[in-house]
Amino acid sequence: MTGTGYLLSHSCSWHFLKFDAMFRYLLLVFTWQLALSLYAQDHGFSCDVQYNLKSVRLASVNWSELPDDSAGYKAQPFLAPEPGSSASGIKRQIDAGRQRRFTAKTLDKYIQTPENIRPVLEADYNGLPIGGAGIPNDNNMAISNDGFVVSVVNSIVTMFDKDGNHIGFKSLNAFVKGALPNLDRTYDPKVTYDPQANKFILVFLQGSLSADTRIIVGFSESSDPTQDWNFYAINGNPFGGAYWSDYPIIGISESDLFITVNILRDNGSWQDDFIQSLIWQVDKESGFSGSDTLYQNVFSNIKYNGKSIWSICAVQEYPTPGKDEMYFLSVRPGDLSNDTVFLHQIRGAQRSNNSKYYLEVMKTPLKYGVPPTAYQPRVGFRLQTNDARVLSALKVGTHMQYVQTTSIPGSDPSGIYHGTIDLIKREISAHYIFSDTLDYAYPSIAFSGYANTTASEYGSVITFSHTSELDFPGTSAVFHNRLPGNPPLYSPVIRIKEGEGIINTFVADTAERWGDYTGIQPKYDEPGVVWMAGSYGMDRERNGVWIGKVRVNTLLEPELDSESVIAYPNPLSERVSIRVSLKKSTEVIVELHDASGRLTKELFEGMMPSGSGEFYFHKGGMRSGLYFLTLRNANDRSVLDTYRVMIPD
Repeated sequence: MTGTGYLLSHSCSWHFLKFDAMFRYLLLVFTWQLALSLYAQDHGFSCDVQYNLKSVRLASVNWSELPDDSAGYKAQPFLAPEPGSSASGIKRQIDAGRQRRFTAKTLDKYIQTPENIRPVLEADYNGLPIGGAGIPNDNNMAISNDGFVVSVVNSIVTMFDKDGNHIGFKSLNAFVKGALPNLDRTYDPKVTYDPQANKFILVFLQGSLSADTRIIVGFSESSDPTQDWNFYAINGNPFGGAYWSDYPIIGISESDLFITVNILRDNGSWQDDFIQSLIWQVDKESGFSGSDTLYQNVFSNIKYNGKSIWSICAVQEYPTPGKDEMYFLSVRPGDLSNDTVFLHQIRGAQRSNNSKYYLEVMKTPLKYGVPPTAYQPRVGFRLQTNDARVLSALKVGTHMQYVQTTSIPGSDPSGIYHGTIDLIKREISAHYIFSDTLDYAYPSIAFSGYANTTASEYGSVITFSHTSELDFPGTSAVFHNRLPGNPPLYSPVIRIKEGEGIINTFVADTAERWGDYTGIQPKYDEPGVVWMAGSYGMDRERNGVWIGKVRVNTLLEPELDSESVIAYPNPLSERVSIRVSLKKSTEVIVELHDASGRLTKELFEGMMPSGSGEFYFHKGGMRSGLYFLTLRNANDRSVLDTYRVMIPD
């Protein structure tokens, strides 16, 4: 198909007072630290916490000893619950303004962004070779350093070896058969790989009424997911009443598993009966070791100005899980247009009995909003896109990235919202990823950078579902990267899997359930390699699962108009990277001066090649304050560039 791709961007920062830049910046940092310490005095926020709730180990189950359960799965007739949302009325309003432009499928292609950083699709295969997908086709996956792939979808688990060979297939019901009573309605599976423990964690939901709602959590005992797992059931209605848990999102720290869920009212409208979101903090080690008791904390009554914050997304830290802290993001997902971002944090391990919750409200420069439903190539057949909740997020160093489905101002189709948060500067920058003819939805994001380069905090791969009037539903991906101080760069959108037909498994001639999320994870021991799982339209109007592996090159070289020097990170940490960019090979001197201009250190003197070069230094016992890097030509000592840096207290 012929079309034009677009990416719009903007950035903003918070400025409290018009002081000199150095003092304004120090004020920002100080204000943030003070806000955290005085959180309890801020009456706009509320959060309750209960410590050391207990779940008894139900069973240890060996995967390889269970029979495959494709027949049992196919007999399950239920439709998984819709994710809680109040956006249906807004979506109807948006959809009423959309008009189809095409009535036939073509095979033309389009180019969205620069070709030279296109990801390489190195492997891909059918993620559901046996059995049929549930409704909706919620995709998630994890891959170990040994190459085991665990792929989950409503309501099954499929495993593959490192070469993509199919190992086995189990329904969620069969996986824990005999261990959990009344396990009859399983859905919304999530799976993650813990690179530090070299083990897997599986989470899924049981029941959509207060009488039987449970959060099922399984921990593999070893690096081999085909062997023993320990299963526990967390109460999906911990406070009583006619309520149940829906839509889990998971993340891990060094010590804990975090599960966020939305609490909904029994037998009510999923659009209007949201009550609150919970954060469960679960001790990982007791689960991996198969302890008789699994301990948890639960954070509830999470409100801003008296209103419950809705749908909280864990922020996964890379390249390894963070130590004794976890960030979370949420927005106002059911609005036509909004710019609010809630940044949550929990500090302290579950075992400390002293975990604390913090909240900051930020503003993003580009608006997000409820997306329209998506078109398919057959007239009258559309796909649901849900609301604008944050679906996936990552943290590397002092930067976060997050993604959500959104409407695009001034554009017709549904698109992807990609935000970046600088945790030091308290800045958000944002970008829309969209096409003039394709609908994009259900993004997820994973780190793809190398830990020892200046691009390490920014390299990421985003996968999402695509469809259009001319394209059957499939799975796509885009690579994002940037250098510090430079604008972001996005690759062309690549197709992980082309659709082969429309999706029409449950609802005729209206908005079909598409899939509430996709899955993505880096291969932790192979920097630059990212695996993902998504849905696609099969023949006979079914939805399938496709798994893909991409490799990206995160090492960027800027197009140089002049010589430059930068430091990373800034403000400076103990070990600082200095990056020098030159139009031609030159002998240079790099110096560090204090705010008054006095020479503090000579950091480098010697020949550097054209392009970008890098070296490191340790700031040692240098005093906090404002400094300037100076790049000089060693021959005539002329100044080629200066760069302002901060050393924090």
